[in-house]
Amino acid sequence: MEETSGILAFARALAGDAADDTVLEVMCAAAAGELTSRLREGVSAAELGETFTAAAGVLALSMYCAVKDVERLKSFKAGNLSVEYADGEISPEGLRQAAEGMLAAYLADRGFAFRGVPG
Repeated sequence: MEETSGILAFARALAGDAADDTVLEVMCAAAAGELTSRLREGVSAAELGETFTAAAGVLALSMYCAVKDVERLKSFKAGNLSVEYADGEISPEGLRQAAEGMLAAYLADRGFAFRGVPG
């Protein structure tokens, strides 16, 4: 559970004090599991270190928002990534895309992937 403790700390920092730790902890474990299962062969979460922790924390927050329908979140910053919506709501899908973008170079393709047209 050491791996998810860093993810939980990161997600908790993003979500704020009002987050339900019990639900957030479950979402962190689920996010870590999902991203670990999608890593390309030969890449480990441990190798990616803080990048993996941040991406999993953002993905966990996405899951948490979808489950808890948290509308109080207005912005968050994770390293160089900053997201703020004018309407005051963060889309769970937007958070998911941000998390996946953070690990894009290390994730295996899911389903259809356009690779180009032979010449």
